[in-house]
Amino acid sequence: MDKNSKGEVLLTALRRGFAAAAEARKNKGGAVLQQKAIIFTESRRTQDYLYRVLERTEFAGKTVLFNGSNADTRSTEIYQRWLAKHAGTDRISNSPSANRRAALVEYFRDEAAIMVATEAAAEGINLQFCNLVVNYDLPWNPQRVEQRIGRCHRYGQKFDVVVVNFLNKANAADVRVYQLLDEKFQLFNGVFGASDEVLGSVESGVDFEKRIVGIYQKCRTPEQIAFEFDSLQKDLETEIGEGQKEAREKLLNNFDHEVVEKVRIQSHKVLSRFNEQLWFLTRFILAEEASFDENQYSFMLHKNPFPDEPIHPGPYRLGREVADANLYRVGHPIARKVIEKAAALESPPAHLDFDYAGSGKNIAILQPLLGLSGYLVLAKLTLESLEQAEDHLVFAACTDGGGILDDEQSRRLFLLPATVCEAMEEGTAPESLSEDLKRACDVLMTTLAARNSSYFDGERRKLDAWADDQISNAEKALRDTKLRIRDLRNEAGKAASLADQGRILEEIAASEKKLRKLRQEIFDVEDEIGAKRDRLVGDLRAKLGQSEAIEILFKIRWSLGAFRLRP
Repeated sequence: MDKNSKGEVLLTALRRGFAAAAEARKNKGGAVLQQKAIIFTESRRTQDYLYRVLERTEFAGKTVLFNGSNADTRSTEIYQRWLAKHAGTDRISNSPSANRRAALVEYFRDEAAIMVATEAAAEGINLQFCNLVVNYDLPWNPQRVEQRIGRCHRYGQKFDVVVVNFLNKANAADVRVYQLLDEKFQLFNGVFGASDEVLGSVESGVDFEKRIVGIYQKCRTPEQIAFEFDSLQKDLETEIGEGQKEAREKLLNNFDHEVVEKVRIQSHKVLSRFNEQLWFLTRFILAEEASFDENQYSFMLHKNPFPDEPIHPGPYRLGREVADANLYRVGHPIARKVIEKAAALESPPAHLDFDYAGSGKNIAILQPLLGLSGYLVLAKLTLESLEQAEDHLVFAACTDGGGILDDEQSRRLFLLPATVCEAMEEGTAPESLSEDLKRACDVLMTTLAARNSSYFDGERRKLDAWADDQISNAEKALRDTKLRIRDLRNEAGKAASLADQGRILEEIAASEKKLRKLRQEIFDVEDEIGAKRDRLVGDLRAKLGQSEAIEILFKIRWSLGAFRLRP
């Protein structure tokens, strides 16, 4: 491909990249931002060529260079203006090179649309305002690629960053390098996603680059290239897999369980809280009818536990990407039956000893309770109206010393394994626990009332806005038709012939018919508005007239072992 062709390809990539970035921003509900692109090259010669190409296009005067010296005429002019602008401020440091870099970045942010940069721009500058990265020359070192993208795609990013990579598809080795960077290092799926974990677990980027150079130097045929890259890929898969596993287990042992849930790491030891509870419940209810594989979160039925349901024996597995088993989820017939059976079980008072140390979880909110014991009650608060019922779980818990557990502490106790020590005698729980439960229910009902009030206020405002629009549109059409009839009557008096007068009178008759129809439509709109208001008032009345019922599900005495997780 000659230079002119490569220049055209670059322009096409820029235009499409800007369009893709704008569409991504639009799909997320944001305003279209000022488009910015950084183009990375490996040499000053290529940088100068691209600058000349861009200066002959719609990007003329909107391009800035960035390299190791930043001493070209245009960059020096930008630097001098920057010095004059910030004279007497602390923006100007004692380092001329740092000042030049800051001046060019500021110019790129405020005035230019494109920065053509060498590797000098891959470190130490913040281009978070830039939404398009073009790797005109794609380096073989994955950490260098990561650094380039990281100039724009940074923590706190408010818009998507589009990455465009130039690739010579006629070169088999170049194609395989790109596949490794994309598929194995996952560099283009999100800098702060899988790529961080992969690069942290693989060998030095310099060593990786040396291996690529070796393949380029000794391989001459497509077959040799394919063989060497297959070997390299196999080595990488083993190294990356082991590194990822080690990194994930360190995260599990040292980060709070709430953090682990929020980042949703793909670990064989981690399920979402909801799926984890479903797994434990299923394992308990089907203990006699199925065998369970803890490592795979899967089970196989030995017999049908629910004869009234046609159920496949399995295997069943929890998770997202399940290809070799039946997907087990809360909506599955077995899961529904398991939940029904569990809900019907009796829960007599008992003493539960929760095992923090053996849980494999680091739950910071429970650490103040280590070594303590107390009482807990769980109730179901049911709010019933004419049309529906809402169920809410309400906890009340205390320590033996009179301390109060908040709702989140109470819920997270049940993320731990526990041993039933002994039955708890009725009446041993302190009377204050009943008062705490009533208070928790009152707080929840106040919260729900505020939520409902906000909802109905929002619905009322939407209805009022819709009603105003409907009436306004109907009245405008009515006014426009009246004005048209008036104009037609004036034209009829000035008609030059009977034929023209007849035509105008026909149009007047049609407009008067339309006028009568529009008047009727206004009545219809007012009726529709009234009906919607009636329904809204009816819903509000039903909510105001709802009744509540509190059902105690269980009471327990709890204790929490004093052993902390070792880091």
